[in-house]
Amino acid sequence: MQRTLELVEAEVSERSRWHFLVMRHGDRVAVGECSDAGDRARLLEQLAAACRRLVGRDLVADRQAVLADLADQVSRTNSDGRLVTATLMGGLEQMMVDHAAQAAGEPVWKWLGGSDPGSVPVYANINRMPGGRSPEDVAVMARRAVGAGFTSVKCAPFDVSVPGEPLATTGMARLRAIRAAIGDEVELKVDCHERLPAEEVHRLLPSLEGLGIAWLEDAVSIGSVAELRALRAATALPLAGGELMFDPEEARAAVAGRLIDVLMPDVKHAGGVERVLRIARSAPDLAISLHNPSGPVATAASAHTFAACSNATVLEYQFGETPWRSELVSGLERVVNGRLYLTDRPGLGVTLQPNHPSCRVLWSTNI
Repeated sequence: MQRTLELVEAEVSERSRWHFLVMRHGDRVAVGECSDAGDRARLLEQLAAACRRLVGRDLVADRQAVLADLADQVSRTNSDGRLVTATLMGGLEQMMVDHAAQAAGEPVWKWLGGSDPGSVPVYANINRMPGGRSPEDVAVMARRAVGAGFTSVKCAPFDVSVPGEPLATTGMARLRAIRAAIGDEVELKVDCHERLPAEEVHRLLPSLEGLGIAWLEDAVSIGSVAELRALRAATALPLAGGELMFDPEEARAAVAGRLIDVLMPDVKHAGGVERVLRIARSAPDLAISLHNPSGPVATAASAHTFAACSNATVLEYQFGETPWRSELVSGLERVVNGRLYLTDRPGLGVTLQPNHPSCRVLWSTNI
């Protein structure tokens, strides 16, 4: 029976284009997400190359062998192209896991050996909100998230600069406005995206501590052990990072030195669901919070992974970027009062709607 594979792009906002892999095999449709892979032309080139490994293969029986081939390709890719290759592998692996779990007649969380979670706790990431980035703008979006039932909000206050104003000053003004808007009972997480020099981060620590920050994410790279050690010595704030990890070895020094509190692998960038679990199980004493500023397919994959991960604590959810995201998966993404509800449908439990007005098929082939 012929199988087809498509790459579908959804135009979401000025910041985001979601990319979904859709495999059709008879009546079965399996999906994965490879958003935020970087250069789209390179993604298409890498996808064509990867598909040559899939042609004629049994994607249930041969899944591990295919994934080993893809992982080898990631390891042989130079640093400039690795994000694309690893993220493409992540999307293909999610798709193959969805396909295998559907074939077994089980939801992915059960197929992975997890317990029925019912629902998964999520926090609201407002980084990709539409509109302006004034303190008042971000405060309004944070208040919207709390009004929607979230008890934890994350922002990236240092992502956008204001002409003539130091970035640190701009970012702290945003954080103070958010804290005033949401009150002291709601968690406020801060993602630095490594935008500030380490010495600037140290200068801001007393102010961040005064705001009761729940965690400080990517203040420095997880691989910058000396900078992490200095930051760990300077503050009791929980430190988070690791969103681009592909292998547990990349965080080994930080984990062994207890320099990080929250590890944040991503089902896209880490090469898929099972690799995220491998990373999580390599650090059993650390909290795992899956990085997930993603569309509804990677969110479903992340939630199923969460259910099979004993040290998972909370899942990231992209809030407020677009009002129609659940429409892309036939309304099957349901978030209520800061919890994402999984179904017991086989596989990932979502059905992508490629005919949605936001979507177009970029690429298609038979495999």
